[in-house]
Amino acid sequence: MSEAGQERGYLPLQRSEALTDGIFAVAMTLLVIELKLPDHGVVHSAEDLHAALVALLPKAIAWALSFFVLALFWIGHHRVFAHLRRADATLVRLNLLQLAAVSLMPFSSALSGEFGRLLVSQGFYSINMAALGVTAWLVLHHVYRHPELGQAPMSRGHFRGARLRIGGLILISALAFAISALVSIPAMGNMAFMLMAVISPWSRRIERKADAAMPEGPRP
Repeated sequence: MSEAGQERGYLPLQRSEALTDGIFAVAMTLLVIELKLPDHGVVHSAEDLHAALVALLPKAIAWALSFFVLALFWIGHHRVFAHLRRADATLVRLNLLQLAAVSLMPFSSALSGEFGRLLVSQGFYSINMAALGVTAWLVLHHVYRHPELGQAPMSRGHFRGARLRIGGLILISALAFAISALVSIPAMGNMAFMLMAVISPWSRRIERKADAAMPEGPRP
């Protein structure tokens, strides 16, 4: 246990980071399990194989989007925790809540890929994505509001950029559900999550500009 972790009222940071890396790694690996090769009994020609691969497309889309979003949040999590040298009990609890949302992603992704035509499957997937965003938001705010946990306070630019990415995911989750309610094409709602590819670099630019233009001051 580190010296910081032994301080009264604080917990060692390394164990939270190790658990986080492990759960993200397992969840991102389990996503691909649903991409199964077609049975030999149903493939007798190139056309049969082509049709079987096309049928896997909704699952492949759910896998790709889920992996992409989890990768973004894994990177974001490490950028937030890079500011820390110790953790308090509240941060540990919030981190566990976020990991619960992460661990549910393989099931949500499989549900969306297998039953993409059903609105309830898209609803479950969107709720899981939104829960991932909300819990990440809580972790971010806690770290920003408690600079005593870190060696240096989180910059306002970093906070605002991360808040934009997280808020974007929550709004996109609602948009994905709305699209699925209007369009019956499987996995069409999930395509809304591709907007994260636009929001992420946009938020980085906002972060850099905010850090360059705004001196640090007291927490709002």
